[in-house]
Amino acid sequence: MTNTLLNLDDAPEDPIERLIWLGGVATQVERELEPEWRTSYFNARLTGRISAARKLQLHSRKRIMAWTRAENERRGRQIRWNDDL
Repeated sequence: MTNTLLNLDDAPEDPIERLIWLGGVATQVERELEPEWRTSYFNARLTGRISAARKLQLHSRKRIMAWTRAENERRGRQIRWNDDL
């Protein structure tokens, strides 16, 4: 038995229907992960570990900075970054 995060048992058998269904799954996964990425990068920056987070190369610098700005905005712009990023 393979260890998986996703249960694809309900995926349609027809290849076109399956592709449509998988596209919906991918969209939902992205929707659920986005706030987690945003908060995690924000907390890494808040704790002075944004360089370590960037070294993981999971996302571009531009994307990371956009997420940290978005999270700061969501929290009411509480943080004024002095990290030269």
